[in-house]
Amino acid sequence: MQDLRLVVLEGGSGTGKSSLACTLQERLLPQQWLHFSTDTVLYCLPQSIWDKANLQNDWTSIDTSAISRSAYACVRSLLASGYRVIFDCVVMTERRARELLLAFQTYDPVLVRLTCTWEETRRRTGARGDRTVEEAEHGFKTSGLHLVADHVFDTTYRTPAQLADSLAYSLAVPATHRAWSQNLARLSLTP
Repeated sequence: MQDLRLVVLEGGSGTGKSSLACTLQERLLPQQWLHFSTDTVLYCLPQSIWDKANLQNDWTSIDTSAISRSAYACVRSLLASGYRVIFDCVVMTERRARELLLAFQTYDPVLVRLTCTWEETRRRTGARGDRTVEEAEHGFKTSGLHLVADHVFDTTYRTPAQLADSLAYSLAVPATHRAWSQNLARLSLTP
């Protein structure tokens, strides 16, 4: 894990990406890892705009491609500054998968997919109250279709602490094959 600088957590809304990222940060100490998300950039917009997107599922005021590109640029800047980053995102289309892969191709990150049952996703979405069930359902149906992951964790019945322990252990074991390069080759994106 000495050379690993980027972990990408991918999964639909409500799968526990942010909870896992925060818990994993603690597990990986004394190495310091920053947690960054596409939502980090989204929440830089005026609240009325992201409320319209999240609470009404109306994304017409947001250039989601620009948000993603900006998030990737921020993460690359953090990596270039010497930080280690846990990046969480939702990838719902092949185009977004390609953009993500190209944005971080030189960093050879570990790709982790998080899943949970639809019932649990719906329960978590209601408890959070910051997303529509329709948005969560779209992510539930489309996330995970476009990328092969190094690790897949079902978060339905496991706590963030249990998941962080499993992932920290997996990250400590040197990988012989990385999903990132497999995805690049599969989508004909190799340099």
